[in-house]
Amino acid sequence: MDLSVDLSDVGKRLIHVRAVVPAKPGPLTLYYPKWIPGTHGPVGPISEQAGLKMTAGGKAVAWKRDDADPYTFHLTVPDGADAVTVAFDFVLQPAGAGFAIGSTLTAASPKLAVLNWNEVLVYPKAAGALDRPVRATLKLPAGWKHGSPLAAEALSTDGVRFTEARLEELIDSPVIAGEYLKEVPIGAADGPKHRVVLACDSEGGLAVPRDVQASWDKMPAEAEKLFGARHYRAYTFLVALSDQTGFFGLEHHEGSDNRLPEKALVTPAVWKGAGSLLPHEFVHSWNGKFRRPAEMIGPDYQAVQKTRLLWVYEGLTNYLGWVLAARSGVWTDAEARDDLAVTADRMAASRGRAWRPLDDTAAANYVIGAAPTGWASYRRSLDYYDEGTLIWLEADVLIRTKTGGKKSLDDFCRAFHGGAGGKPAVKGFTFDDVVTTLNGVVEHDWKSHLTRRVSVPTEAPPLDGVTAGGWKLGYADKPSALFEAHEASAKATNLLPSIGLTVKDEKVGDVVPDGPAAKAGLAPGMKVVAVNGRKFSVDGLKEAVAATKTGGKLELMTETGEFYKTHAVEYAGGARYPVLERGSGADVIADILKPRTPAAGK
Repeated sequence: MDLSVDLSDVGKRLIHVRAVVPAKPGPLTLYYPKWIPGTHGPVGPISEQAGLKMTAGGKAVAWKRDDADPYTFHLTVPDGADAVTVAFDFVLQPAGAGFAIGSTLTAASPKLAVLNWNEVLVYPKAAGALDRPVRATLKLPAGWKHGSPLAAEALSTDGVRFTEARLEELIDSPVIAGEYLKEVPIGAADGPKHRVVLACDSEGGLAVPRDVQASWDKMPAEAEKLFGARHYRAYTFLVALSDQTGFFGLEHHEGSDNRLPEKALVTPAVWKGAGSLLPHEFVHSWNGKFRRPAEMIGPDYQAVQKTRLLWVYEGLTNYLGWVLAARSGVWTDAEARDDLAVTADRMAASRGRAWRPLDDTAAANYVIGAAPTGWASYRRSLDYYDEGTLIWLEADVLIRTKTGGKKSLDDFCRAFHGGAGGKPAVKGFTFDDVVTTLNGVVEHDWKSHLTRRVSVPTEAPPLDGVTAGGWKLGYADKPSALFEAHEASAKATNLLPSIGLTVKDEKVGDVVPDGPAAKAGLAPGMKVVAVNGRKFSVDGLKEAVAATKTGGKLELMTETGEFYKTHAVEYAGGARYPVLERGSGADVIADILKPRTPAAGK
């Protein structure tokens, strides 16, 4: 199949597509990818396909969309034809604040673009669909450069011709392009090629501070120490730096698609807040791409995936990304603990666990992910990420404790994710495979332990790993830098630890159902117009909450449509922000975060 993609009009938010699909005369079924790798759901943005035309031998060919599946097209190839040409435009909606399940993975600003191939192609229904060879070309706006895990055979004024690849490899190799683009080699010079390709809305945003470069250089070696092997030939981090493409990450075998604000690298608070993004996506090369739940491996991009094991796919990755961020030097140990405190507090506010087990958030992930944010703490969100971190921390601490520090979850990773390596591969796993490998590290009733954690509703968050690791969740009257960074990234005021609500753009977002705010009658969607009789401001709200500790009142006036109401919040706890406080026993968490490779110059 020959695929031509033209980005020359991406400034108008239009991408032109032309695919030549070899075909024999007779009935033909074409698919638009539906189950998009990494998003874990049937969220292919078919709604953004426009101007679809099919021809053969220069003549129009009639097509009809399937009545039951809008991602499927039926047509008849005329006699004498050996191919069908499919042309359409892929439209990009105005830039939003970030990614939501169901939105496009491809994104652009006037100065850069990130292209995900699955959104700009169709492919024929056939056995071995993922192995179909594709020759792809890409036309860029004048003066733009590009980067991709996929090698380019030729580069000219007309664009890029990529090396012929299997359909699966092409879709696994996104492209970043832009006017301001820079390639940064990272890691050891004598090892496999690792690089970061940056595209930014401005030249100044491409600067890489020394400490950021040092953490990037350390990451490949720390990951190899963790897993004992690598399952790629080379690895490319694609990083888009733009305020118009949102915060986002998507995993691939030999690279990852990462998006941060324009000045993220040169603004320490922003970079620290996003510190685990690149490590998280890097870990996915082993966990999610190489080892993948068997029921999430399909013959094409239309087959239904069963996603109940996302607490391993994403939860374990979330934990290991946190570990790798600290071991690589993205975070200090104190910053890593502050991030863990935010995670623990967020899960403490998730009241939905009393009725919904964790693995149900995984099984229903694309339904939950596309839902509004109101009452998220009651319904549960995609908790398999953050609660997964707590569950795998507990497993790590438990292994270290039972073996007197001789073994750890690192041993599980080397056994589960190791092997010959050296190139991309996929190896499915089941829940029993996870249990068997854990028992190979240390004997324990892992099956009952993990079943209790992920398949049984419970009101209490799984904080045993924190406490057995030598720490405990506490609260301070001032936020940590990591807490503030997470607030800034969410563009919302997080008062869940105190009165039990969030506020964004003056409107109540989430509400903890049994918290002080909920008891006062506050609910998602209400606009907060005044705090203690004074016009609403974020600072004013935070000051009023803090003042409750010394007897101050807290009254919020809200507007709902044409109606106003004053809510007296019964609360006297003052400002509360999550921190980890030293507990009893050995500091196991410090051992977990300790680098496995020598410091520079040693």
